[in-house]
Amino acid sequence: MNAALSKSINVIVILLVFALTGTSTAYISGLLTSALGVEKWSLLFWVVWLIFIFPLYQGLTLVFAFIFGKFDYFYTRQKKIANKVLSLFKRKDASRD
Repeated sequence: MNAALSKSINVIVILLVFALTGTSTAYISGLLTSALGVEKWSLLFWVVWLIFIFPLYQGLTLVFAFIFGKFDYFYTRQKKIANKVLSLFKRKDASRD
């Protein structure tokens, strides 16, 4: 298999992982919010989204990535994103200014 075809297949697989993750998360979040009786776009909706749906998306991404053989690719990127998000909440050392 030539390099261009291999690269195209990798891109298609990555897009497929994102598509399946997004669709699955949207379906599950609809079920979850309606089961909890949460109104769309209310404050409670955003709280539920942050606590349940955002982590669900991250987990499903890794599940679908594993199924399609791209676990390492997605796991590496999720670790980088998690570190950047966590760094927002870390205290800054005042002596390093």
